[in-house]
Amino acid sequence: MRAKFLDKMNRMWHRSNIYHIYFRRSGFYTFLGKNSIKMGSLLVLFAIALLLFQHFVGDVGEFFSSIFSSMSTMGVFILFYISETILGMIPPDFFILWAKNFESPFEMVGILALISYGGGITAYIIGRRISYTKKVNHYLNTKFKAQFEFLNKWGGFFVLIAALLPLPFAIASLVAGIVRFPFFRYLFFGLARLLRFYIYAAALFQIGS
Repeated sequence: MRAKFLDKMNRMWHRSNIYHIYFRRSGFYTFLGKNSIKMGSLLVLFAIALLLFQHFVGDVGEFFSSIFSSMSTMGVFILFYISETILGMIPPDFFILWAKNFESPFEMVGILALISYGGGITAYIIGRRISYTKKVNHYLNTKFKAQFEFLNKWGGFFVLIAALLPLPFAIASLVAGIVRFPFFRYLFFGLARLLRFYIYAAALFQIGS
């Protein structure tokens, strides 16, 4: 039993080492580092903007509630779903700040996270449909050439990064559908989208409190 366990651990170590060498040579770590720095920089800038807003204008949660005041909660959900399906038109952070004004803000963030995840799945399905249309497929391959290259090089890890970091998750999902990336693997890596919302909400709510 012990020999089998050690053999399994050795094989896992060997496989992880192969991944490490490949990621280093293919530029994955550089790509991850640059986008991590970008995320940190955006959070810092966003934090400064929020603090200035809080000081000179008022509560940021109430401000975003007033923006969406003409819409029902379901209407905001539908708008967010459309945005998260079609190339991420509106930054999800605005909706997270909108959720801050509810009695149970983290429950609302959870709903937003699921809607975002669902929007990504819809974009994936659209990509699968588009893959059968040559002209549209060719146009998107040209327009999102970098994303296609990243997905071909790093597979599900690119989906994971797009779900967590400030990359357009909808575009990554669309590209995954076009190249017919395995659906259940996409669902697994895309779950990081849920984590992203809670991390950002914890940071934004703390700043805006």
